[in-house]
Amino acid sequence: MTQQRGVAVLGDERVSRAYAHNADFWIGIIRDRLDPYQTLLTDPALLDLIGDCTGLRILDAGCGEGYLARELISRGAAHVHGVDTCEQFIAAARSHPDSQSGTTTFDHADVAQLPLTDHSVDLVVANRLPNGIADPGRRFHEFARVLQPSGRLILLSMHPCFYGDRAERVSASATDLSVDSYFGVRSVEQNFNVAGRVSPVPSVQRFFSLETYIGMITAAGFAVTGLREPHPTPEQRQQNPWWNQNFVRPLFLLLECRLSWVHDSP
Repeated sequence: MTQQRGVAVLGDERVSRAYAHNADFWIGIIRDRLDPYQTLLTDPALLDLIGDCTGLRILDAGCGEGYLARELISRGAAHVHGVDTCEQFIAAARSHPDSQSGTTTFDHADVAQLPLTDHSVDLVVANRLPNGIADPGRRFHEFARVLQPSGRLILLSMHPCFYGDRAERVSASATDLSVDSYFGVRSVEQNFNVAGRVSPVPSVQRFFSLETYIGMITAAGFAVTGLREPHPTPEQRQQNPWWNQNFVRPLFLLLECRLSWVHDSP
């Protein structure tokens, strides 16, 4: 493992490099609220599962340009520590007017080597954080290290069972993943088109089977205590037929986890 300006380089350079090239694209999408998946599905589900965060110290793992950190502060969190490997995201998060109160801290760092002390946060949130390529399970051990024994880990990810490239996502008749592909390691590289804006370069995402993904979480000492699959309601589908064309299979997985050794103790 090498070090680069305080960031542990664990072999995920391709993921980080793609996000760096697409940083301005994603900052614009987030700040202009153009992504209906985020604004109408995943954010409401994520915030509902987080619930009351008054007084909590929170790690926003893979914080991007800091929008979730700012939202959690507005909901009463005592402090949110954002971490991301993309320097452009961190610069944007730090410079936002709502990040100047001292209740947020943003670090250019790897979630697999967090700049936080042991047991220093009450809640860890990983919001659509791409899976690691080298030693992908290490991040979960870091989350366990920095979390208070009574704390929670909340993970919102692309659905490991169903997520593919855009052609697969929008076609109900698309060929399902082969068994070998599903139980192997899938890489999806794609440009994103959001409200007519196209990302400059393809993003790089790595997917594992649900068995492997949950196994990485439990190997770090967590137990899964809640599972949701954010999806449009019948009312949303009726009001906007866009959902019928763009959500033909589950795309997101939302997990709540707690440290299992706490609950196993006598």
